[in-house]
Amino acid sequence: MFKNILFILILISFIGLNLNSPSSAFFFKKHKQATKINERGTEQTAGEKKIIMAEIYAGWCPGCKNIQPTVDQLVKDFPQIEFVQLDVSTPSKAEASQKIAKEHMILDFYNANKSKTATIGIIVPTSGEVVSVFHNENNEESYKSAIQDAQVKENELHLPPA
Repeated sequence: MFKNILFILILISFIGLNLNSPSSAFFFKKHKQATKINERGTEQTAGEKKIIMAEIYAGWCPGCKNIQPTVDQLVKDFPQIEFVQLDVSTPSKAEASQKIAKEHMILDFYNANKSKTATIGIIVPTSGEVVSVFHNENNEESYKSAIQDAQVKENELHLPPA
């Protein structure tokens, strides 16, 4: 009986530690740094918009951990893309993510997908169009194709009228 209680207590403590650990996602750390640079106005010029790759993330989500290597590779392959992680691990993080989504003008994407962790959207910033939505997808080629489609759509929006 004592061993069972001890096992349950240890299990609960490990689960609690895991839920409280901060996101270890590579691109989220990069995004925080990029945001600071952008606030100073030294990195991003006025009017410049980047294709957005937004992830609905939770620290406890197995799907999020499953796609993380793919996301990390995409960050390396596409430095011109803005990667935004919307963490819904806890109510307070979800509230902060809602503010981030609003700042990036992707609130509609966030509201439509906030209950679907391991979801990634490729978004054209000028129009707000969601080009593709992936759920727990590891195929890098699918993401690359969607990013290229988004870049074409973004470029078309900046073409001078004929």
